[in-house]
Amino acid sequence: MRKIEAIVILKTFEDYLVHVRRSSDNTIKAYMKDISRFFEYIDKIPAEILRDDVESFVKALSKGEITGSKVTEATISRYISSLKVFFDYMMLIGAVKENPTDRIRHPRLRKKIPSFLTIEEVRKMINIYNEERDLKHKAIVAMLYFCGLRVSELCNLTVEDVSLHPAYVKVMMGKGNKDRLVPLSENVVPLFKKYVNEYAPKVYFFEHNGRPLVPSTVFRIVKRAANRAGIMKDIHPHTLRHSFATHLIMNNVNVKIVQELLGHSNLSTTSIYLHVADREKFDAVKRLVI
Repeated sequence: MRKIEAIVILKTFEDYLVHVRRSSDNTIKAYMKDISRFFEYIDKIPAEILRDDVESFVKALSKGEITGSKVTEATISRYISSLKVFFDYMMLIGAVKENPTDRIRHPRLRKKIPSFLTIEEVRKMINIYNEERDLKHKAIVAMLYFCGLRVSELCNLTVEDVSLHPAYVKVMMGKGNKDRLVPLSENVVPLFKKYVNEYAPKVYFFEHNGRPLVPSTVFRIVKRAANRAGIMKDIHPHTLRHSFATHLIMNNVNVKIVQELLGHSNLSTTSIYLHVADREKFDAVKRLVI
């Protein structure tokens, strides 16, 4: 596709994602990268693209010809989804008559049971940060766990989104545009009160020089907490979200409630945590001896 035309089309598609679909920043970045790579491989205008072109791209992707290395089924599925959204938009504006991805099958994904921490490990990670020297870092790790937040949700959390009396967090425009209220455990409210009194955040609940934290900063804070706590697992912020959900399921919280707290659109997404709880039960039974 001609370079100038490609730039114009991709720009209007990005505006559509931002203002109409109201997608998250991470989702928009992924869509734009996927679509750009597609047009670099298929040098045609949208109206000329056929199903065979999409299938050719998917095959090249699976062989590692697009990214330089082989990709997972989940990544292939994401590319197909990105292309579907793009061509749905092309149909919406009348640039194409049909969506060439309509009969493209997604690869069968193997459900991966998410890794999670024990309650004691979470406790160590939170308490490893001293309230006198590392109060802000301690509050960040606690917020990720006690509210089951995604990194982007924590970074975008504003002062107005957090209420300490009554105690709850309002998560605005999370993934899937699904706003939700997450009650805060009374056990952690004193920590957040102390944080607010000491740091007095103005706009964002966790901010740096008046600006929201960036995800890479949160990753470093969580990694450092795990290392200091002597936890050898591969820990990242989402591990705390997985742990939040798993611990609720293990405490017999209804899976529908967990779905609402996580902001999942589909119950099937939340149901993976049922398998985690089952695995723990089997591991416990294996310890019995006669």
